Amino acid sequence: MNKAQIFKTLKSLKGFDKSLQHDSFEKSKKNSDKPFQKYEFLGDRVLGLVISEYLIATFSHNTLDEISRRFIHLVNTNTLAKIFKKYNLGDIFKHQLDPNSNKNSVYADALESLIGFAYTRKGLDFSKKLIMELWQDELDTLPQKDPKTFIQEYCQKKYKTIPDYNLIEEAGTKHKPKFIVSLKINDNEVEAEGISKQKAEILAAKKMIKIINNLNK
Repeated sequence: MNKAQIFKTLKSLKGFDKSLQHDSFEKSKKNSDKPFQKYEFLGDRVLGLVISEYLIATFSHNTLDEISRRFIHLVNTNTLAKIFKKYNLGDIFKHQLDPNSNKNSVYADALESLIGFAYTRKGLDFSKKLIMELWQDELDTLPQKDPKTFIQEYCQKKYKTIPDYNLIEEAGTKHKPKFIVSLKINDNEVEAEGISKQKAEILAAKKMIKIINNLNK
């Protein structure tokens, strides 16, 4: 069953329009039953189950950390919003939200609502087919670790310790702050500047990763 057949089946089911009718929509405001929220709640759980099952079966050779990174990527708001837009679901999504607002989180909720609706009407097997079809271009993605996580795991594995970040200077103004942070691992030390302590630490971690990569060449 391809995407066209899946959507044709969904659209033929009673109540389909309510699965893509946000609570901001005038007709939904009068409905105390809140079907959109309930479908979204259920769809979130169904999506998590289907993706988890797929990852464990497909990437059994991966570490749990790698599987977790894959999972987080596949179920996060940005990925769901991307899929929602890719298949032009906005054309049938009814809402009355601010046209200038960032709707990614709402689009993600709408996609989960659609999955929840599919599950209630057609069961788990149909929901799996829907998810596998819509997510097919994302399923094999293994996101890179963020720099600080990479450095932390590197230190723990190689030196049995944690990274040594130090705030060297905090300057600037309230509207334009400046933080300078150092990061030392063994005999290597770097400094980085950012508009927050967290961002300075991330930049320092990136610099340290370059040093580590050069040492391993």
